[in-house]
Amino acid sequence: MRAAAVPRFRAALDAILDRRERTGRMPRSIQVDADAETVTALREVFTADAVVVRDGRARLDLTRLPARVDLERMLYAGLDRVPRDPIAERSALQSALVTVLSALAPPVHPIARDVLADELAAARSATGDTWNLAEERGAAHAGGVVADVVAALGAVFEVREPIRIANFAARVLGDSKALAPGGERARRLGAALLAYDLDTQAEVAGLQPRSPRHAELLALEARGLFRDDASVLVHAFGPLVYRRGDAIFDHVSRHAVLGDPTPLSLRQLRGAELVELPVERITLIEGQATFLDYVDRADARRELVVLAGGQASWAVVVLLRMCAGIRPRVRHFGDLDRSGILILRSLARRSGLTIEPWHMDAATHRRFAIAHGRVIDRDERGRLARLVAIDDASAMCHDLLLELHKTGMWIEQETFADIALVAELPHLSSDTTGV
Repeated sequence: MRAAAVPRFRAALDAILDRRERTGRMPRSIQVDADAETVTALREVFTADAVVVRDGRARLDLTRLPARVDLERMLYAGLDRVPRDPIAERSALQSALVTVLSALAPPVHPIARDVLADELAAARSATGDTWNLAEERGAAHAGGVVADVVAALGAVFEVREPIRIANFAARVLGDSKALAPGGERARRLGAALLAYDLDTQAEVAGLQPRSPRHAELLALEARGLFRDDASVLVHAFGPLVYRRGDAIFDHVSRHAVLGDPTPLSLRQLRGAELVELPVERITLIEGQATFLDYVDRADARRELVVLAGGQASWAVVVLLRMCAGIRPRVRHFGDLDRSGILILRSLARRSGLTIEPWHMDAATHRRFAIAHGRVIDRDERGRLARLVAIDDASAMCHDLLLELHKTGMWIEQETFADIALVAELPHLSSDTTGV
């Protein structure tokens, strides 16, 4: 058989055996690509009347071969191929994957437990990403990835302080590179958090991710896992003085006297302790433009003003926790929409502080909706309706949530901040009811 000398001839014969291995039996006929040389070779093997050529393709009618010809055996021998049984191989792989996943210890955390249960169900039906990975790399590798993701899920909900993802991976999985950004395990961990954890879903939604991959990265950061804590910032303005070790840092206070807010990184705030914060309150502002306008007129001696920056970063959370010892009055001003409400609730939960909504109520919405309201799109209305259906009547901003749902209008903070906030700033020195 001259298969090696005629590449398309070899491909045509391989196609016959490939079909046999996919279906479990030899085909009765098959169409293959065939140039003139290939057609000649095929007719030598299958006889002239078994090969019909049309438009550059040849149809092989294998029923025209003499009954005594064992074509299957001849092709395997002539092509030097070892017979395979893909159906049996698939069944064996499926059984091996189920066995590997079934052997994993039941996780303690309910979300990790749900993920493992769903992975097992997918393995039993030979579907999903883990099955695809098993086909590519084997059941042991795929099972190992699931084991690591489940272990990471069980540990990530115990994170109380932000941590570098390499350090987290080293402590939990024994390999600092196991959750390398963009890797299989990091991607799956982020995807699992988004799919199974409502808090993570809410926090990531508020950040408006650019793509599914970006959302998975933000999900890890929402749970406190960071690649670079030096780039995670909070901007602060006021008489803040803190200590790290034996060093005292008063640069925030000094800059505030000059009218300047100061960026602080999560790295700088790690292990910091409050030395001095002689303020009446802490004011959190979601949007940068409103924050800067407010700082231009605020009294640097009486309050600490913090840029929340949308869904608050861990730097914001750590700063607030550092200030918790003085039992500050804390207020927050954000967009009058579902995300703004979720951002406020998340920040209160993560910081452990009592945070009051400021200009984030139904009355404020009614005051500004006609002039500044924008129509909520259909998809967001659906998300809003689902939240209203399960929201606790005692939850923060519940009245605003109902107003949003009733009117179908949301209001961006910046559109009315000059009226709601700036007008009262000159009177802050005598304001004792601002919260």
